[in-house]
Amino acid sequence: MTKLRQIAPSSQSRQALEKPVTVVNRQIAVNCAIERHQHLWGQFIYASKGVLAVNIGNERYIVPPEQGVWVPPQIEHQVIALTRVTLTSFYVDLELLACLPPSSSLLAVSSFLKALICEASNIPPDYAWRSPDGRLLRLIVDQLAIAEQVTLNLPYPRDLRLMAITRELQQNPGNGNSLEQWGNLVGASARTLSRLFKKETGMTYSQWRQKLNLQLAITALAGGESITNIALNLGYDSPSAFIHMFKKHFGISPKKYLGA
Repeated sequence: MTKLRQIAPSSQSRQALEKPVTVVNRQIAVNCAIERHQHLWGQFIYASKGVLAVNIGNERYIVPPEQGVWVPPQIEHQVIALTRVTLTSFYVDLELLACLPPSSSLLAVSSFLKALICEASNIPPDYAWRSPDGRLLRLIVDQLAIAEQVTLNLPYPRDLRLMAITRELQQNPGNGNSLEQWGNLVGASARTLSRLFKKETGMTYSQWRQKLNLQLAITALAGGESITNIALNLGYDSPSAFIHMFKKHFGISPKKYLGA
């Protein structure tokens, strides 16, 4: 696996918020990881260019440019740049949180919201809250409150037997073992493994694998891999079978996905 270079959170994350919304812009090189940390306030994480992975608790979000991650206060999180990333984060004070999701969420970023974020990235730190800049930021909070939640987060199990399976699938996603075959390897019945997958991740083994494949596919696409190589590495019989699965989930082809 590629070794990640750890970098510090922004300087603003270690200071008290002086405004109801603080805008933080960063350029992050590929394979850099912002160290795990938490805030007393909420944070919306968005990359206008590049693809992020955001780890929150035992869940991982893969985040292309048409999505962003909402992180509530006092939730530990880590941000990883899977490609070179242009990052804009919004630190949102407690007084504005009533209309925002109470738990971490992957949010769809509409064309309108994307344009607002682009404008907000130029707001100076000393802006006045009762000014056009402040109104723009309030509008962004309003748009986040009504943004559609996307279900591409992937919960990871904590059972040691399931962890062995999921670790192997991350390294070798084309592995086509059935639960019976996995059971022979980790010392559990297929029925036990099936029950544990549902209990610890909220989804079946096959559903978990498909979400893993989608996340790995987005990561590979961001890295410039060909659709043929991605399909073969994920264990699909042909590129067309992979494209069909991708379009069924996202409604668009893999080539169009990152260009949104």
